[in-house]
Amino acid sequence: MTGTLPTLPKVIQGATPLFGSTLVAEPNQLLDEVHQAGVTAFDSGLVYADEDGTCDGRLGAWVASRGVRDSVLLIGKGCHPGPPDWSASRVNPQAVAVDIALTLDRMGTDRIDLWLFHRDNADVPVGELVDAAQREVAAGRIDAWGVSNWSTDRFLAARAVADGAPPMATSPQFSLVDQLDAPWPDVTTVSGSDHLADRNRLAAADVSVICWSPLAGGFLTATHQPGSANDPETTRCYDSPGNRGRRNRCLHLAETKGCSPEQVAIAYVAAAPFRSHVVCAARVGQEAAANLAATLVDLDDGERHWLEEGPSASQPPNGHGDAAREPAPQT
Repeated sequence: MTGTLPTLPKVIQGATPLFGSTLVAEPNQLLDEVHQAGVTAFDSGLVYADEDGTCDGRLGAWVASRGVRDSVLLIGKGCHPGPPDWSASRVNPQAVAVDIALTLDRMGTDRIDLWLFHRDNADVPVGELVDAAQREVAAGRIDAWGVSNWSTDRFLAARAVADGAPPMATSPQFSLVDQLDAPWPDVTTVSGSDHLADRNRLAAADVSVICWSPLAGGFLTATHQPGSANDPETTRCYDSPGNRGRRNRCLHLAETKGCSPEQVAIAYVAAAPFRSHVVCAARVGQEAAANLAATLVDLDDGERHWLEEGPSASQPPNGHGDAAREPAPQT
């Protein structure tokens, strides 16, 4: 029992286009285009479902119909609250086996490359959860496991007590801008200066960090209008004077580099000081190709610092030692 994590690519296709109100009209066509663009890892989760189907099922049906199981990496998640009581924790050893079995059935496969606890419950001893996940690795139902929305303390504690198949990945939110408020209950972030110690510890542990919402709920997209009443959740979670400054600098640097602001934001996450992987929910193949290209956008340390801190940073975005000019505020 080793729980060896397959090599994760830099870009992972996100799940939102495959369920619910954000479901695309032709899921198979989207997955074809994303795969043809070069994306080989796909994120899913047991709770990602709607009245007409599930993300697990749609993704698994595409994998089977295209015969690509051996050339793609499937990420599943479980132990998330669900109906009828969405407030009740399901983070317990018994739910691990139940949820993995259901995910395998929905996907129509006999193994999951990487399975993650979707939430945590600090009242449950971490060793009990580690043992449950290690049993699934030993049984061959999952190749490796990790956690999503766990604190760095709990994740590292789980690694410390594991005796055969330690958790190999953690999945918090991470982006250029600070997360002001949680978009959903019980999620975690490692963004911003308040979480520098977490980022340093993850770098020292040399583990895979699967970063969700690299565009901060759309706040870092070119089309977003800060303060827009049409996007209240993004405004609630990410809109602040400091974050508007970071967004403006992202737009400015994108123009300087001849790419999109979305690509600068993704490049910032892809070039994090820890081993980062970026979850990007492309809705067409062209977006997937742009997401992959974003990981090749070169951001040096000075440019990262300027994006974070502004014109007081020592290195301006053009890298020539000229005084950096703050872009005009966007209202």
